[in-house]
Amino acid sequence: MTRRLLAVAAISLPVLTLAAASDRPALVPSREASVLYRVTNADAAPIEVRTTVAAGGSPMRLDMPDRTYMLVDSAARRMAMVVPDEQVIVEIPYQDGPQTHFQLNERMRFTRRAPGTVATVRCTMWDVVVDNARGTMCISDDGIMLRSSGVDEAGRRNLIEAVSVSYAPAPADEFVPPADFRRMVATPDGPVLAPPP
Repeated sequence: MTRRLLAVAAISLPVLTLAAASDRPALVPSREASVLYRVTNADAAPIEVRTTVAAGGSPMRLDMPDRTYMLVDSAARRMAMVVPDEQVIVEIPYQDGPQTHFQLNERMRFTRRAPGTVATVRCTMWDVVVDNARGTMCISDDGIMLRSSGVDEAGRRNLIEAVSVSYAPAPADEFVPPADFRRMVATPDGPVLAPPP
């Protein structure tokens, strides 16, 4: 369980706030989309991760290779990690701002480059800088990040690239955690049982 929490932390971003250029892409999807990404980091083997996001950017679901998935609901200010193999839901303290590398945000500074195509979807290439991290992104007109390549604040090189994109509506329960799973709360010392509702 602790290893899963560390894996989630590895794709988390710190709280980011305000400030942006006038010429920039759409920062949230204008319609529901499901995207299968291949994620390549310098110090790990590539993995495939699927994100499903509602129009407007919330709620969002992030499916990991081991069947664990994250649910992020900005409107309700809730985050949870669902572990089907253990029938557990771990509630994670919500933070304002983007929660994963798959979310764009207003602190990013964009410089428009050339048009491109990723996974058969047209997008625009942008140079992107945020704090000490920099790279390039190809972002569709409807606000879907299709490719991100660059160096993070720790100097690690990474690549996130869409393999496939679907705009088909997600099942009604896609963003709802199972009602019969045990609930736990993430703490600095590890997850503990959640109090009764």
